Amino acid sequence: MRARLIRAVLALYPAAIRERYGDEIAELLAASDTPVRDLADTARCAVHDRLSRRAGTITVARARTAAFTVIKLVVAPLAFGVLLLLLLTTAGLLADATGAHEAAPYGYALAVALAAASVWWFGRWLAGSEPIVAAAVVVPAALALGLAGISAVRPVGDVLGEVRVGSLAAVACWALGAIALGSAVRVLLRRGRRAVAWLSSGIGGLLLLDAVTAVYVFTALPAERAPRHNAPLWYPSAMSWWDPGLVDGAYRQLEDSIKMLPPMLTMCTVFLLAVVGVTARRSAPLPGRARGRAAGREPAP
Repeated sequence: MRARLIRAVLALYPAAIRERYGDEIAELLAASDTPVRDLADTARCAVHDRLSRRAGTITVARARTAAFTVIKLVVAPLAFGVLLLLLLTTAGLLADATGAHEAAPYGYALAVALAAASVWWFGRWLAGSEPIVAAAVVVPAALALGLAGISAVRPVGDVLGEVRVGSLAAVACWALGAIALGSAVRVLLRRGRRAVAWLSSGIGGLLLLDAVTAVYVFTALPAERAPRHNAPLWYPSAMSWWDPGLVDGAYRQLEDSIKMLPPMLTMCTVFLLAVVGVTARRSAPLPGRARGRAAGREPAP
């Protein structure tokens, strides 16, 4: 019983102190004649040490950096939208110049793919250059706040979707799903299961985007305009311009209603996964040999 209590008390200390003094503290507590009092004193010291160390790391400079990072994340969806509009405009101008209007869907898909690739690179760069605490939660929340702000502005928000309530509902559902997805991918990466993590991120991301697209259509359009049995096809249709009468029985009516919300959420999802990939790798536990070097000692072969 005492051994379990000693281990529990030692767990209160920061890892660096446990590695350096843990065995010595455990021996003293095990040999103590007043175990209850000594365990209580040790636990109090451990909590005090942990809190003082944590408070010492929160400096004004770090708080300012964290605030600027959050602001960048909130503004990021606006930058994503501008980039996507520029690429779509370029694709449209090229189609007009060449007369290849039948290739417009391919130009749209290419523009979205280029935007997603740019966002992936930006996410990895940002995560590598600035610390993002609890990225799996902070990034989706900040991006959702930025998307909600865009949707709230009438002329700009109409670009996301013609029904504001539907856009906000889809963004809120995306934020919750993205937090769950990012957290799961982070755990898998920290455990070294990279293949499973990236497979899960791809499948989970597509399922999430398909679900939030359905949330928008469910909220924005009545059943007679958007038959519910077409729900699994709404996201791929909105992303590819392939629409065999999914809404109102008329060609491309779905794109006219949902507009840029699916590609915007796609870019936000790609950005989140890029950030989580970098931050999870940075915070992953080191292998035994590397941990020994980091602590200043080489483990015996």
